[in-house]
Amino acid sequence: MSLRERGLLVWDLAMLALASANLALIIAVWIDDIGLIHRLIAAAWPTGQAAFQSSVVAQFDAINLGFVAVFIVDVLAGWLVAIQQKTHVRWFFYPFVHWYDVLGCIPVAGFRFLRVLRVFSALARLHRLGVIDVRSWALFQSAMVYYDIVAEEISDRVVIKIISGAQGELQSGGNRMVSRAINEVFEPRRELLVERAASQLEQVINESYQTYRSDLQRYVADVVHRGVACNAAVKNLEQLPLLGRTLNHALDDAIVDTVNSVLDEAVESCTRAEFKRIMKPLIDQIVERLILEEAGEPSELEQALIETLELVKDQVAIKQWRSYFETGQTPQSYAPEAHSITTADR
Repeated sequence: MSLRERGLLVWDLAMLALASANLALIIAVWIDDIGLIHRLIAAAWPTGQAAFQSSVVAQFDAINLGFVAVFIVDVLAGWLVAIQQKTHVRWFFYPFVHWYDVLGCIPVAGFRFLRVLRVFSALARLHRLGVIDVRSWALFQSAMVYYDIVAEEISDRVVIKIISGAQGELQSGGNRMVSRAINEVFEPRRELLVERAASQLEQVINESYQTYRSDLQRYVADVVHRGVACNAAVKNLEQLPLLGRTLNHALDDAIVDTVNSVLDEAVESCTRAEFKRIMKPLIDQIVERLILEEAGEPSELEQALIETLELVKDQVAIKQWRSYFETGQTPQSYAPEAHSITTADR
């Protein structure tokens, strides 16, 4: 730790002690000012009550002004250091960033309790210097749990409100969102999608053909057999003595082999670049027709967007913070490491 950091540490510890003492004094005077408590203390400890009244309450304004003077010096010193180190973009930003310190220096009853923020500010600086680790404090972790509950509830309501507005726009017939989805989301990825569709088509054809090749060949054989059996020319061929039936079977087998060879060749060609070159324009035209159709009247694309947004709303509506109370395990978002304390340097 450098000499400057040690000096700041000593100053922060001193200011933390003074701010804590000042808050304790303010709270003590405030409690004593409550009639019932004042009478109870006077009855239980009259000597101490009288001493407190004469030495503290009677001199409270002067004592408080002494604390205020020290706090003003702290603010001015911090401001000068910030200007020297160019901590902020403009030299006059410091009092706006440290507004709680500035307002806490005003010797008016309504601003006194803002000095509690000075305590938090000092703790944050000590945490940043590594003197303390507030993330390991049970109080801090509990506070973060309830902070995250409030933040989640507010953010969930905002998100659901926005999504509901988008759904309302779609249901009212406005297709601006659909057009934006097409132009800004789909179109930039159109070429990639067509390429992937062609590749997937090639893969599906090859895998399906290899799986059902024997079934398809049997089907082709059955179709050819029926076609040959019903063909009048082939029937006449069977009338030839001795060779008619043999020629008939030979012709039948030749046709079956030819058709199967054509199928094998056709499927094998799907793995060639020529297949993609032919199929990509066809797929692109299909996609373009779908886009043109969807961009007109209310369409399946709009309904799909509405239902997708509804799923998002359902997911957002899930209360993640309930797991903390139901399971007793601290969710990742409530873990000490998930939170950091940051504050502007002096």
